[in-house]
Amino acid sequence: MLKKLILIGIATLTLSNVFAQDKNTIYLEGAGAAIAYSLNFERNISDKLTARVGFGSVPFTSDDTGEAVTFTIIPIMANYLIGGGNHKIAISGGILQISASADAEEGEYDVDLGMIPTYGVGYRYHRATGGFFFNASVGLAPIPGWPGIAFGWTF
Repeated sequence: MLKKLILIGIATLTLSNVFAQDKNTIYLEGAGAAIAYSLNFERNISDKLTARVGFGSVPFTSDDTGEAVTFTIIPIMANYLIGGGNHKIAISGGILQISASADAEEGEYDVDLGMIPTYGVGYRYHRATGGFFFNASVGLAPIPGWPGIAFGWTF
């Protein structure tokens, strides 16, 4: 129950005032927090703080049994931005909500694998007035050294 309340609270905070001008970013991240890819929405809370929620999905097929499992990863994170102008250092931290679903011979399975902490550091090109967005990062947890690159649009 606590997990759902945390998710609802963060999603509400992130999505509040969604259409305020120059405060939102939508971007696609390759690798990064969600391992393979994620589609993300990020909200500027202040000039130095942003909140992010995303969605990623990683399919996996067993060579032994041929059964397919899909891992769903939802990054819920905050970023602290250091620097002025359009070029910033982003220090990120949050959680990854991970679940798995499978279609096996015995039936369908949906398993909540829980939340794990995640954090990293990176470079960000992010104009306060809106427009093109770029982020390159390195994860420090859960996979140390895991790179991520993101492209999107701030509006």
